Amino acid sequence: MPKRAFRCQVRLSLSDIDRNVYAERVISLAQEPDEPDEHILLRFLAFVFFYDERLRDAGGWTRAAEHDLVADDLVGDVTVIVECGMPQRMKRLVKALGRHKDARIIALFADDEEIKDFRKELASARARNADRLEVYKVSDAFMRLLESVGSRSMEWSATINDGIVYLDSDGTNMEGVLLPA
Repeated sequence: MPKRAFRCQVRLSLSDIDRNVYAERVISLAQEPDEPDEHILLRFLAFVFFYDERLRDAGGWTRAAEHDLVADDLVGDVTVIVECGMPQRMKRLVKALGRHKDARIIALFADDEEIKDFRKELASARARNADRLEVYKVSDAFMRLLESVGSRSMEWSATINDGIVYLDSDGTNMEGVLLPA
């Protein structure tokens, strides 16, 4: 019998002072049995750092042809693509860079070694428009704190000011930064 996905949920209250974005949203994602906790946390953090009201889970972990998160406009044109960690198929990212010329394309990581491997693989794929790709890393200390308090159902209150995220997760206060990689 195949293992079933776990439902993970974050009730997010976001105040992004840097972008003048204020939102409340319940984010529900399915965590597959083989999906690392780090990956699901990166997916949730992507909603915080790159919030867009139309950003949604695209099923990238289970469907190799899909990205982790995607947003589109009212006519269906892709406006944001987010990959969390090393894409299972670099081909989908290379294709997105060539196809979605007006979209913001982001790769979010929690590990320096993974970023090095990612850059090597991207270079060997000879992606067109690779200079449009935004690559970020969540600070190590912030990621460790999040992993220590992470659970299947959380309530997050996030404030972003001067590039620093102040996060209250079920009574645990922490802060971290998103670093360009």
